[in-house]
Amino acid sequence: MITGELKWYTVASRLEQAAYTALTDTPDRHGVVPGAIAWDACDCGMLAVSVAQVYPSEKFPDPQGEPVGACQAPWEVAEVVVQIIRCAPNPDGQSLYPSTAALDSSARQVARDAYETLRAVSLELCEMNEQRDIADYLIRPQVAQGPQGGCVGTELRALVSLPKG
Repeated sequence: MITGELKWYTVASRLEQAAYTALTDTPDRHGVVPGAIAWDACDCGMLAVSVAQVYPSEKFPDPQGEPVGACQAPWEVAEVVVQIIRCAPNPDGQSLYPSTAALDSSARQVARDAYETLRAVSLELCEMNEQRDIADYLIRPQVAQGPQGGCVGTELRALVSLPKG
């Protein structure tokens, strides 16, 4: 079982490496990041993994219902965010909008990223669970991101449980 003060970093790092390895078109920027994932530059794309929240739980995946029970909660649950962002198509030259060919190409890239990311994260969490590195997991629905600020992509969130302590 993964333990210690860096247990959630360890989980996030393993998911980041699994997702990165699975991508057909790997971005130059990738890694585990602190806090909310910032889209500061998506020139070549970015794969970022972050731990969004951690909470005690008596019954996975439910957060602790009553404050008094938190002392006895046997589990700690983290919400891990896996995001792959690419550049969104932009108008070319004097055009006011991107071409349909550019939009189609972007849609294919985002769909491939979404598929490969979901598959890699699912397989890695399943393997971690079977090896008893983690206690349990739950994958949330994958959500499209953007286009915003010239970026577009996909986000996947998973709840992962480890023994408290």
